[in-house]
Amino acid sequence: MRQVLEAVRYCHENDILHRDLKPQRLLLATTENSAPVKLSGFAAALRIPNGLCDDYVVHDYRSDIGTNGKFYLKCDELGRIGTSHFMAPEIVLKAPYGKPADVWSCGVLLYVLLTGTLPFYGTNKWLYESICSGKVNMVGRPWDIISGHAKDLLNKMLALKPSDRVTVDEALEHPWIKDRELYAPKMHLQETVDELTKFNTRRKLKGAVIAAVSSPKWTSYYSDSYVANNPDYDLEEITSTAVSAVLDSLDDIHCLTDCPERDREFLMSVLDDTQLRKLLNVSNRIL
Repeated sequence: MRQVLEAVRYCHENDILHRDLKPQRLLLATTENSAPVKLSGFAAALRIPNGLCDDYVVHDYRSDIGTNGKFYLKCDELGRIGTSHFMAPEIVLKAPYGKPADVWSCGVLLYVLLTGTLPFYGTNKWLYESICSGKVNMVGRPWDIISGHAKDLLNKMLALKPSDRVTVDEALEHPWIKDRELYAPKMHLQETVDELTKFNTRRKLKGAVIAAVSSPKWTSYYSDSYVANNPDYDLEEITSTAVSAVLDSLDDIHCLTDCPERDREFLMSVLDDTQLRKLLNVSNRIL
């Protein structure tokens, strides 16, 4: 985590916001266990204009760009840039944002590394409501064997208000990062390893879905001559919408299987969603 924060600090020192920090953006320089971590995925990155030093200067939303542009910038349907589960509350609310948004994403990333699960559940409105509530669960396993210093850093990185969040420099000075030999006990968290394995499997499944519909074999075999010859239809937009529906259904299924039992109210709200039922039928036919 220290190497990730150092990479983000370098970006922030040069007034660059990454805006799409997540596990897929972390690469290892070699195949060795001690290989240094590299930060990638700068397609959505943005440099803060010269002369603007305020932490909350960016108000960049792209709801008016095309399908390819949204895919390239990782936009959602409202133009919010980034990956939904890793978005900071201020981005979700479409408010001005800045470097603290990257710190929040690092906090979500740290949560994933510690537990193998995401801190905020759901898709679409449920996910955004969960993020904006700022409620982070740290009860039960594996939290009962995770150090208090790790929890403290996590709470400071996931502070709801950007002004209350630690900076990257402050995070690097935190005892859990700076004095890890003393405050970060070496302990094998098998549950976390198992959850990370499942997390990675889901990521690969989503990648396979996207790769499949992007393949020339798919587009040539499943092309609809009526749609292709009708100028009122955007085949690219239709395909993008269909893929989003499938991916959303996968997220909802994972949410139902992974959501802690204590979040009963949230589970019931998901189960009552008629759109989810339709998406489950789609997934049932595909999987």
